[in-house]
Amino acid sequence: MKPAFLVHPGQDLRGAVLSALSKVPDFVYWEQSTPYVKELASDESCDYTYGGSGNHVIIASRYAVCSPGYDHIEVFAGVDEYGIPTFGDEVDYHDVDLIGHRLQKVYDYSYDTDAECDDRAVAQLRKHDAAKKRGEIETLPNVGLQLFDVVTVTDARAGVSSQVYRVRGIEERYDTTKEPMVYGQRVGLGGR
Repeated sequence: MKPAFLVHPGQDLRGAVLSALSKVPDFVYWEQSTPYVKELASDESCDYTYGGSGNHVIIASRYAVCSPGYDHIEVFAGVDEYGIPTFGDEVDYHDVDLIGHRLQKVYDYSYDTDAECDDRAVAQLRKHDAAKKRGEIETLPNVGLQLFDVVTVTDARAGVSSQVYRVRGIEERYDTTKEPMVYGQRVGLGGR
């Protein structure tokens, strides 16, 4: 298996599989029978812009202000040959200031260095943030929009200006029973 993966004595199969999956970039999702892997880079450029003059129109919207389940991740990976713990962490100080300290401890003995533990902590915190639903917009269909695209939303009616989100869900709506017929798209928004 590449990259190398260790199953430690006494580790159960469930723990070993979860540890292996933690090495996969942030999200694995399916489109019909094909799996895709998407690493959520925090500096990823915007794919589409909604609201404002000349951009995709926003018909209706709902927004939420929420924070991830955790704002501090600590990753422990055992001890080195000198008995010094291998450790890494990542903290979202803005969230800590807003709502307090919420810590998640992760134990994964497949890491060898503090830098690897730091990388895992950064990815884990980003995954928590991206998983939270931050709202939704209703718009006209955009056939190019894909799951996990980065979009910028400006909605003056709601006081939202150039807010960056990641697409967490797409729902197409087509209703011929109404006059005029409704043809739209509901876009679920998550943290970047």
